Amino acid sequence: MQLKPETYKQILVSSGFVTEGDFDAAFKSAQDIGKNLENVLIFRGLIDSKTLSQLIAQHLGVSWANLSGQSISDEVLNTIPEKMARNYHMVPFAFENGQLKMAMENPGDVEAIEFAKRHTGQLVVPFYAGHEEVKKALGQYKRNIKEDFKRIISENIEQAGAASDDLLKEAEKLPVVKVLDTIFQYGVALRASDIHIETQETEVIIRFRIDGDLEDIIKLPRGIEEALVARVKILSNLKLDEKRAPQDGRYKFDLGEDPISLRISIIPGFFGENVVMRILNESARALSLEELGLTGNNLEVIKRDIQKPNGMVLVTGPTGSGKTTTLYSILNILNTIDVKICTIEDPIEYGMPRVTQIQVNPKTGLTFAAGLRALLRHDPDIMMVGEIRDKETAEIAIHASLTGHLVLSTLHTNDAAGAIPRLLDMGVEGYLAASTINSVIAQRLVRKNCNNCLVEYRPSEGVLQNLSENLGVDLITQKFYKGQGCDKCHGSGFSGRIGIYEVLPVTEKIRSLISKNVSSDEILKEAEGAGMTTMIEDGINKVSGGLTTIEEILKAVTEK
Repeated sequence: MQLKPETYKQILVSSGFVTEGDFDAAFKSAQDIGKNLENVLIFRGLIDSKTLSQLIAQHLGVSWANLSGQSISDEVLNTIPEKMARNYHMVPFAFENGQLKMAMENPGDVEAIEFAKRHTGQLVVPFYAGHEEVKKALGQYKRNIKEDFKRIISENIEQAGAASDDLLKEAEKLPVVKVLDTIFQYGVALRASDIHIETQETEVIIRFRIDGDLEDIIKLPRGIEEALVARVKILSNLKLDEKRAPQDGRYKFDLGEDPISLRISIIPGFFGENVVMRILNESARALSLEELGLTGNNLEVIKRDIQKPNGMVLVTGPTGSGKTTTLYSILNILNTIDVKICTIEDPIEYGMPRVTQIQVNPKTGLTFAAGLRALLRHDPDIMMVGEIRDKETAEIAIHASLTGHLVLSTLHTNDAAGAIPRLLDMGVEGYLAASTINSVIAQRLVRKNCNNCLVEYRPSEGVLQNLSENLGVDLITQKFYKGQGCDKCHGSGFSGRIGIYEVLPVTEKIRSLISKNVSSDEILKEAEGAGMTTMIEDGINKVSGGLTTIEEILKAVTEK
């Protein structure tokens, strides 16, 4: 349900959470760039989604359904068929005193309420829940999908039969199509970020990367792999007869209301071709900086520095630590009609409205450096460079930030302080780095505890001793929490991921140190003395809040 803008304004301004000026600016930006008003309000950190939902529920005169972390029993969930629940955007979540409690995007939808009454024979009490909350709760219909997945795969593998020389014909067979579609759907249901199809000597292993960790899902017999890979190639418009060279492509399919993009990479292996498919949910709302896990001083420094008209903001961390996601979140905040934003990326993960995005293509000579040089002639205000890899790219980015552009980019270093010596090692002059870098963000991703099965526990003495001896952290009085495993988290104890950060603001003293070409240790010492929150400190703050485990933090900060 989409409220009228004037209704949103009345709700938010009268509540005191958002000023009239901030609301008007957010509304204008939403109109200009074609974004959802609620999303823009959340991007800018003006209000969080929970508070917004509570205020809307209060305005509508109904109770708010807190669905976050709630596991709905099968008995309650199955009172409404999944198809109708999705059609009416509603989820039954509790049954009390002869009343069926129904979370709805539009609690005033009389048709939906009447259907629920007739279908269940119960008195239905409507509650309000936001779009994202209802969407996540609808996912609980899929929690028993594992049995269906194995059954469908087993039935269709038997029907697929032996491979023939006509790959096109094999790839179009219904059993092969059904097997691949079922793998796609199961991957999305489990919130996998990547699907791996790996051809081994005697079997084909299907693996999913869930919350950063790879898991074996099912093993298929040899013989079907060529048809499966051929099917992937057909969908992504790749060469069917090319088996000796890597190929990259994309494919989009609709899963209910959600358009899902797959970024596909196929490489030749010793036993056959291997496939990795990155799952990109195009309908998912980009996360705000707060939702990514940025808090306190770290958040304040970033919000201040990205509003500067020029300079550089760098994000560092290993591959897979969420650097690009952080940059996209920053771009969502900065994307207004009065600025021109240009990016050079490898690859382009998501399309952004009113942003000029260029894909790196070394085959045509379009490198990061060449693309960045070309973008400078397109009159940008803000530029995002996917990664600074070499001296040429670094120098162009530095000079762009000196000439009135805000430049966002990533580097591969272990901590925030290490980014500066890394640039100097590339050949950037110290005085140039000192005068252009606004701040450096270092980050890692850790798995979040499942709220549905959260319990208090005590880590092993070895873990506590490691923290005490190697990191100088005393956790004697600290409380620890973990998920013990449930249906909602598929027994893992974790659901989703969150970032841990350290943000190094480049103060005048640090600029002086950079100009002197000092070590990263000296820069870090100065930053900590000035009050910088280190990554381990940010991690322990999240442990205190029950967001993750100390083992996850320890694994993240010691993987250097």
